[in-house]
Amino acid sequence: MSWLTNRKAICGALALVLVCGATGCSSENRIETATVTGIVTYNGDPLQIGSLLFVPVGGGPSAEANIGTDGSFEMGTYDDDDGAVLGEHQVMITAFTAPGGSGLPEDVIDGDGAPVSVIPDFYGDLEKSGLKVTVKSGDNSIDFVLTSKSGEVKPK
Repeated sequence: MSWLTNRKAICGALALVLVCGATGCSSENRIETATVTGIVTYNGDPLQIGSLLFVPVGGGPSAEANIGTDGSFEMGTYDDDDGAVLGEHQVMITAFTAPGGSGLPEDVIDGDGAPVSVIPDFYGDLEKSGLKVTVKSGDNSIDFVLTSKSGEVKPK
């Protein structure tokens, strides 16, 4: 999947979140969420930049998170840290840097060059990533162990 297609998917998901926020989603209309935290590694090292998107298989609002420099994340659906809705989710993970960049957050994406993914493109495609998680009531700690060939989900 191309960078432009990944970008459209991420922008579409973000637009849904923004529409919900702009229309005043009240807490009484919210679907139950549960805390989801974890670490994303790539080839054995913490992924230092990027984002995750959880899309519920049965429908409902998506959750998103930015990846910290230590590889950590905390999912948010209605707020930055309120978790993800309960149930099974398809997961996509993206991590872009400037051409020639190291993948660190301080790399600035220059307008002259297209961003470069620091992980294989298939992780940024819900259908091809192979990443699925089940969010249960309570606290969920889920690590993503990514390699150049495949990813593994490790619930704790």
